[in-house]
Amino acid sequence: MLWLGAIVSLCYVPGVTGAYIATQWPAMAVLLSFGLLRSGPFTVFHALGLAFIAYAAVRLPFSFAPYASVFGLWLIVIMGLCVWFGTTMTSMRELYTGLAIGGAVSSALAVLQYFGIETVATFSVAPPGLYVNGVQQGTVLALIAVALASERMWLWILPLAPGILLSHSRGAWLALAVGLLACFVRRLWVFGILGVAGAFYLLSPLSFADAERVFIWRIAFDNMTWLGYGPGTFYSIIIPWYGSPRYPEYAHNDAIQLAFEYGIGALLPFIIFGYALWRTDAKEWPVVVGFVTAGAYSMPLFMPVTAFLALVAVGRILRLYALDGRNSDRSRQYVVSWRWCYAEASRQAVPVASHHSAKG
Repeated sequence: MLWLGAIVSLCYVPGVTGAYIATQWPAMAVLLSFGLLRSGPFTVFHALGLAFIAYAAVRLPFSFAPYASVFGLWLIVIMGLCVWFGTTMTSMRELYTGLAIGGAVSSALAVLQYFGIETVATFSVAPPGLYVNGVQQGTVLALIAVALASERMWLWILPLAPGILLSHSRGAWLALAVGLLACFVRRLWVFGILGVAGAFYLLSPLSFADAERVFIWRIAFDNMTWLGYGPGTFYSIIIPWYGSPRYPEYAHNDAIQLAFEYGIGALLPFIIFGYALWRTDAKEWPVVVGFVTAGAYSMPLFMPVTAFLALVAVGRILRLYALDGRNSDRSRQYVVSWRWCYAEASRQAVPVASHHSAKG
């Protein structure tokens, strides 16, 4: 899986493959489709995920922004593929190594950009490496560092450190700090306290950027509907209400954006992530904690690399749920795979043939 992590983290080159066109999304759409041929347990949480995709598809004809909704639905399908791929994996170390290689390249480019050596196009004041802007670079590298720490792959974190420091992103540093804490402290009440403190911090703006973010949230809350406006419609719908020449492309809070676009249907992914956050015993738990932390003030669900890493980690946690159920006989789990179905059919056919030959 090393090659997959490297491709996802390296296949985007600003100014070559586009400015803000994240080529990781189509790369994941193609590569992860082959993951459907891999065997893995199908749980109630996977059923909830499929129900969410179906809900998004049903809302598509009622969208006020059809083009944006088609794109948004496509992203949701890719995210579902990420979860399934994680469910089929028995180890994350090779995938983390591949992502770390891509992150190290981006971090090295950020160092060169800091010294004025422009190797690729940049679109921010802080050195962004391969990831368009400093905030995105910091968030991506911070989440990869948390994943590496969860597997005790400490040496791989060192080449990521310059990119995180040069990003000048408070959010990235916070996600890194909370994620690293989760690697060593696995008590939900500790993170509940941190969550309350973080809520007070986010709702008490310390800068113009903070105040603008809170303003976006207030507009989104004031205009939410029960069924939502449809996938990918936040940007198109929020423009008339914003009253500023700088329109927000994202809500800078993944939970608010999901609720805005999907209404009550957003409860389905909330339940899945809620279960993943509850599984403090899972090795991938710190990755999900760091991701949710970043999602409180940024949009990691809509950044390809961070979404890929976190959703694969969620899939791994769902695999643990299936194994727990199978080992304790609490519930029956089903393995989905074309190869498995063929093998089962062949296995069932053998006794029947033997039986008839014995009678003859």
